[in-house]
Amino acid sequence: MRLFSPVVGCILVTLTASCANAQTDMLPPNPRPNLQSAQSARWIESSFNPSGNMTVGPALPNAFAHSAAPTTANASIQDNQPICGIAHLGRCFQDLGEDEKGIFTSPLRIQPKDAYWMAPLGAATGLAFAYDADAAQAAGVDANRTNTANTIANFGSFWATGAEGAGIYFVGLAKKNPKLAETGRLGAEAIIDSGSVTLLTKLVTNRQRPRQGNGRGDFWPFGTQHWEWDSSFPSDHATATMALARVIAGEYPRWYVMVPAYGFVETISISRILANQHFPSDIIVGQAVGFLTASYVLNHRARYRPGVKKTLASRLINSVSPIADPRTRTLGASMEIPLGR
Repeated sequence: MRLFSPVVGCILVTLTASCANAQTDMLPPNPRPNLQSAQSARWIESSFNPSGNMTVGPALPNAFAHSAAPTTANASIQDNQPICGIAHLGRCFQDLGEDEKGIFTSPLRIQPKDAYWMAPLGAATGLAFAYDADAAQAAGVDANRTNTANTIANFGSFWATGAEGAGIYFVGLAKKNPKLAETGRLGAEAIIDSGSVTLLTKLVTNRQRPRQGNGRGDFWPFGTQHWEWDSSFPSDHATATMALARVIAGEYPRWYVMVPAYGFVETISISRILANQHFPSDIIVGQAVGFLTASYVLNHRARYRPGVKKTLASRLINSVSPIADPRTRTLGASMEIPLGR
């Protein structure tokens, strides 16, 4: 049971992750406005009604659509449909339902290329499991440090990050900045989506925390006679903070935004270890769930997200395909070298 439960947890992480990449290629292109142009500014102004609620503006002229910076495709939001927000709460529930359906059916869309992130994630998680108990013992117990760590961690709880996302959304509305409002809205959406995956994983694994039992983080230590809603694996603090940070970094991919965003994630995550609340593997899997779920939300909901420039390295990685031959029990890879642009 101790070995089986971590495998189940990693499988649940796969539910989140594969759809972040697998469904992106299936979506039709949807050019969106370049917020730096004057024409875009007029379009944005028309996207807000006098009450301050965000609605969809008129269609962009073809000339402007072709000149707009390319962005990730979006099939979930059409120009004639309302946007999730305080004026369209029903749409928010619809978006969340579509997200959950896509996330939990994602194993059906796993592709060979997914091995490039699944293999490192699995290796890192397995290594963390092997040294979890040693790490918890090395952290030790210190009452003053625990109190400080718990105080810091309060800013990264599920409810705190949800409030932070909502705060960004309302600031965006107040400033009539649709991109900022979208960042907060999608951040809150990603937190909720990733929270459902984390909750299910906690229920399935039922892992003890570092200061419980023998301190080794056993899974189902008492069999099915006792289980908890809030078990150790994975960390919901790591999940929620990473989900919010991923959306912020995706909408504003600048180093001076990304560094503090992801730095906040690591600060909260480390505080959970120092407070003797989680093992390193709880943190790794929690961050993976948050990152990949938020990537799914960005790929399907973002309208103002800037395009991601494909580098030669990324094109080379995407051109490699794993090869497996069960008959000869051999593994290999093939590569297509992208010479063109």
